[in-house]
Amino acid sequence: MKKLSLKSFISILIIILTSVIFLNSSEKSAQKKYWLDSSTPSIKETYSKYFDSFGIACEYGNWGKGWGTKGEFTYEEVQKGLKKHADSVTMGNCFKPQFIFGWWGKKPSAQKTTFKASNGQVINPPELNLIDRLGDILKICKDNNLLMRGHVLVWHSQTDDAFFYEDYNPSKKLVSKEVMTARQEWYIKTVIEYVNEWEKKNNGGKHIIWAWDVVNEAAADDASQANYLRGSTPQTKDKGADKGGSRWYQIYKSDEFIVNAFRFANAYAPKDVKLCYNDYNEYMNWAQGYKTDAICKIIAAIRSGKAQVVNGKSVAPRIDVMGMQSHVGLTFPTVSAYEATIKRFLDLGIDIHVTEFDVGGATSQDAAAKVYKNYFDVLKKYGKLYKGKNRIKNVTVWGINNENSWINHDGKGHPLLFTKQGQKYYTNGSFDAIIEAAK
Repeated sequence: MKKLSLKSFISILIIILTSVIFLNSSEKSAQKKYWLDSSTPSIKETYSKYFDSFGIACEYGNWGKGWGTKGEFTYEEVQKGLKKHADSVTMGNCFKPQFIFGWWGKKPSAQKTTFKASNGQVINPPELNLIDRLGDILKICKDNNLLMRGHVLVWHSQTDDAFFYEDYNPSKKLVSKEVMTARQEWYIKTVIEYVNEWEKKNNGGKHIIWAWDVVNEAAADDASQANYLRGSTPQTKDKGADKGGSRWYQIYKSDEFIVNAFRFANAYAPKDVKLCYNDYNEYMNWAQGYKTDAICKIIAAIRSGKAQVVNGKSVAPRIDVMGMQSHVGLTFPTVSAYEATIKRFLDLGIDIHVTEFDVGGATSQDAAAKVYKNYFDVLKKYGKLYKGKNRIKNVTVWGINNENSWINHDGKGHPLLFTKQGQKYYTNGSFDAIIEAAK
């Protein structure tokens, strides 16, 4: 047999390597399937043996100069994809106070009507300029047989500062906690009753919103054992939301507003609608920030809250769910630390919703897919197959596609399960990873 020259050997090697690269590239390309193809597995169906429901977050309106124009959730392509892959949706923004107020930097006007709160305070509530948008969103859900997690009623962020000040004017003083309690009751009552009435009129009384995030992110990242609420710690004290603080805490100096919120939500929400406390970095618990401990204290405070008269009836605070946002990274938290936190919350005797799952910091699809596989291997253990009294009832991924993710600012990350090409959506390696994890 004739010996190959070095030049010939290198040429053959290049051909082989090129073929391997091409095959690998073809295989990866073949993994990308149109999300509506009949051969593409449905996520909700794949995970129905593990969770009561699977959710995907989306946006109704566009951002930037086009904010307020119809966007993602109004497109037929998106509606069909969500209907195939999800039981439940969460609006990324449109159910937050700032978007329902619709003030957008303008001085809010007080309504001529008055509201007498359960604590006896009489207020002139401010206008809610965009509350009817909730009805537009609920109709899309109804038309596509989708349920919704309502996000969110009480939050330090994306709530206009004016809501906390006398005459809704930030140049004046913060209101007293008695007045703020009246405003809080009015807001929670108004939003929940709007949804209740819409469901009664347009959906035969059947719920579209099956869970509310009642309070969001009230625990401080730098929580100590003594000072654990946002607004009570060195990083957050006496600061507005734009600097990580909380006007809610500035007014109350305690967890009273949190307990009140769950009491009001229990008074006005249907009894079979789940009430949730929601937070991020929920697995962070060491000397720089005992956040898991802080969240456990918040849950305990809600549960120990006393019944008070609300809307003519004696009502205690109610909390049904701990919302683990789960914005995880490549190395933080560790999967074992995340699993330990799941166990800790379940041991409190409370169900879990994973409310905002995505993966940050992954600059390659393979790295993101590995993280998804590792976490979903853990999540499925604590769903329907878990033997404990409480379990993970819902997992929601925080967005549809990589290109529109809130954490993919440079366009190089891989936080979500789909990629967008033109106006169509395709599965990616992370989608394949969670389908594989379900096996």
